[in-house]
Amino acid sequence: MEHDVLIAGASFAGLAAARVLGPAALLLDRAPLGAGQTSACAAPTHLVERMGAGPAIMQRHDHLAIAVGDDAVRWPLPEPFCTFDYAAYCRLAFAGTGAEFRQASVQRIEDARVRTTAGEIDVRMVVDATGPRSTLAGPVRGRRIAFGLETEIAAPPADGLWFHFLPEVRDGYAWAFPCGEVTRFGVLSYLGETKLLPALLRFLQRFDLQPGPLHGGFLATGWRPAATGRVFVAGDAAGQCLPLTGEGIRTAVLAGETCGHLLRGVLDGRWTLEEAGARYGAVIDRERRRYRALLWGNGAALLLPRPALRLLVRTMSRPPALSAFFRHYLSIFAPTT
Repeated sequence: MEHDVLIAGASFAGLAAARVLGPAALLLDRAPLGAGQTSACAAPTHLVERMGAGPAIMQRHDHLAIAVGDDAVRWPLPEPFCTFDYAAYCRLAFAGTGAEFRQASVQRIEDARVRTTAGEIDVRMVVDATGPRSTLAGPVRGRRIAFGLETEIAAPPADGLWFHFLPEVRDGYAWAFPCGEVTRFGVLSYLGETKLLPALLRFLQRFDLQPGPLHGGFLATGWRPAATGRVFVAGDAAGQCLPLTGEGIRTAVLAGETCGHLLRGVLDGRWTLEEAGARYGAVIDRERRRYRALLWGNGAALLLPRPALRLLVRTMSRPPALSAFFRHYLSIFAPTT
């Protein structure tokens, strides 16, 4: 069976590409659509709405709160973010694609043939959006793999997206993201430590809370080559999760849309596959330079003593510094085709 474009992975990057490509795309994922949440699910509100998933929004937020120990500051956001329901987001975003979805695992690609658990599929082009382990594109040297663990608990109403730098999470941070009647509490290790339950339990003790069901996953940073032959890589599969914050939804959606537009251009005869790959590579090269600046912040969070980190956060809270930070941060991966 032949398809124009196979999209491996039906999460943020894959769904974004599918919404651009429409019926030309076949979307595969090993899990049912909307299952297997690993993300804290916070993103710019306009992005969620653009994906057709506005009804999945659980709460809107106009500021970040950064706490180093017991010292907290508010960082007003230049644009609103939101927390949302992952399963509902996936269903709503997919409903606007016109693409076909099949539950199957992608195993490997051999030229124009993709081997899956549902059989072999002949394709012209592939989007690898399979996540940090990158089923099709394979591992890449130099990537950094973080790990996060999260639980969702009924909690009193609150506002703001909270990041906590605490003794119990020495190589990362903890977070509390209000979502209406519940709050998502989590901990992240920049160094990829997976045994995070003790740290999460100590974090929850600060609020006199017990954990609910747990979920988590790896976050890949360290951007890899964008395209190889007929395979275009997007989202965590390409290491496009941002250092420092661990934000990956925005970059995944924008990269998925970029891949979709470029491959649509190939299908429409506006450029060749090789030209599309070169265009995507140019986008990635441009954004990689911006991304590197965040590595300095990542290093500060890891290496600075807490009093020095507290002073840095306070300094960054001044309007000129904060405006410059957000201008740089939110400009990362403004795609062009």
